Amino acid sequence: MKKIIYSILIILVFSALSFGVFFISDHYAQKWQSNKLFKAKLYDVNGKTWSIKSLKDKLGIIYFGYTFCPDACPTALNNLTIALEKIDSKKLQFEPIFISVDPNRDKPKIIKDYLSSFDTIILGLTGTDRDLKSFTFNIGATYSLSREDPEDENYLVNHTVGFFMITSKGASLPIPYRNNPEDLARAIEQIKSIQMSNSKFKKISSIF
Repeated sequence: MKKIIYSILIILVFSALSFGVFFISDHYAQKWQSNKLFKAKLYDVNGKTWSIKSLKDKLGIIYFGYTFCPDACPTALNNLTIALEKIDSKKLQFEPIFISVDPNRDKPKIIKDYLSSFDTIILGLTGTDRDLKSFTFNIGATYSLSREDPEDENYLVNHTVGFFMITSKGASLPIPYRNNPEDLARAIEQIKSIQMSNSKFKKISSIF
C-alpha cells in the first residue's frame, strides 16, 4: 500500500514539474529562431490560413490523424468530445484541433464532414506535406504513409497517437492519458488550474 501511495506521489510531482516547465518554457520559446512551428502555415476547412499565432491567448489541444483512420482517430476524437462535455470548456480558454496528416485525400470539405460527427468546436486543419512534416516534427509527433504502390488510394497512415498542448508562443507538451475521456477531461482540468496560476510562472521566469 505504501509503495502505491509513494508511486502516486512521484507521478503527481512529476506532472506538476512538467506543467511548470511547459509554462516557463513558453516565456522563451518565441526567442528560438530555429522553432519552425512559427513558419508552418496550415489552413482550415474554409481555406483560411492558420498558424500557432492564431491561438492568441488560448491553449491548443492538438490531435494528428486522418479521416480514413479505422480506429485510433475516431476513438480519440470521441474521447475529446466526451471530455469537453464533462468540463466547462467555455471558461477554459483552449482550442481543440484536429490536424489531418493525409492532405492527399483529406480535402477541406472531407475534414469538415468528418468532424461534424464529433464536437462542432473542433477546428479542422491540414496543409502541404512540407508544412505538416515541419509542424509535426517540431511539436514531437511523426507520421508516414503505409503504401508500396503510389497509385494505391486505400493506404493507411502511421501517426503518433495522443494529444499535444501548445501555446501561440511555440511551447508544446504531450498529454498522456489512458485512452478514455475521464483521463483526458482530468488532464484538461489540470491545464485549467495551471493556466489560472500562469502569472506565477511568469514571475518565476522573469528572474532568469
